[in-house]
Amino acid sequence: MANTPIIMDNLQFYLPNSSYGRVVVSLVALTASYLAGLTIYRLFFSPLAGFPGPKIAAATGFYETYYDVVLNGQYVFKIKEMHEKYGPIVRLNPHEISVDDPDYYDEVYVAGSKRRTENYSHFGKGIDFDGSHFLTTEHDRHRQRRKPLEPFFSRSGVSKLEPMVHDLVARLVGRFEALKGTRTVIRVDHAFSAFSGDVVGRVCCEDSSDFLADPNFAPQCPCCRGLIPEMAKKHIADAKYERVSSKGKETYGRISLFRHIFNSDMAESELSIDRLAKEAQVMLGAGTASTARTLDFILYYILANHQIRSTLREELRDTMAGYPEKKPSWADLEKLPYLQGIIKEGLR
Repeated sequence: MANTPIIMDNLQFYLPNSSYGRVVVSLVALTASYLAGLTIYRLFFSPLAGFPGPKIAAATGFYETYYDVVLNGQYVFKIKEMHEKYGPIVRLNPHEISVDDPDYYDEVYVAGSKRRTENYSHFGKGIDFDGSHFLTTEHDRHRQRRKPLEPFFSRSGVSKLEPMVHDLVARLVGRFEALKGTRTVIRVDHAFSAFSGDVVGRVCCEDSSDFLADPNFAPQCPCCRGLIPEMAKKHIADAKYERVSSKGKETYGRISLFRHIFNSDMAESELSIDRLAKEAQVMLGAGTASTARTLDFILYYILANHQIRSTLREELRDTMAGYPEKKPSWADLEKLPYLQGIIKEGLR
């Protein structure tokens, strides 16, 4: 203890004389201590500490940032290397792991009756879908928001939409037929976006926009509709104040997803126009882009592979014999195993 004054005198020699300088040094010391403690926690005490992977990835998110920002999106390939080195489960950053094992899918994604799960809150940060059921974090609240949607998308609910889908399919085929022999290059990605945009617009909002009628298949409109759902907001406001009174009116051309919601048992607190506008963004955006891209993939592989094309044509021969006068139903198409396999592979 006799040497304590000497040590303090030595420390005073190295510390700045001004109060401002001492504050700066204190902040630097506190920051360094915090970072050191955070690193130790992430490496040894975090719930993810036991999973294999590069220690630097476990310690800091800058490792992932370097590959994605500096190396322009290369982290996905680095993850593949990590799996080859560390196994089917690796730690990607301080907060996430990657599972490369299809057999483990049903253990991670389970029904609420098996295990209550919370949505990963970081998943949708920055895309402005907060409030939609898709990005609801709490298990019970997500269930509360999703449950009223289920009857609309049930088998019987979707079957009611068949006439509308048949009509739009016929119009899409008609556009292709009209361009046949004209040597016109058709952007099928735009055509499928226009088709799926028309379908989901009618499903969600009774929207009568006709993207299929646009000479170029309105390449910009389906995307804009997902990002700026002004049309959806107007429909939601109308539906909220109209309150369709009879379930018997749920027929194509009258009932929409949001009219259905207002006639469901969803809590009044969940029926604000702003929140439902977020639902519209999710439904319109996902129903347009993901459906169109799936159709793109399926069509490409059918056209690129003669064996796939000929097998599918043979399977469809009897079912499509009376087309277009006789249109196959959803139930008819479900009985075709090769077609169903193509659809599932496209979705995968």
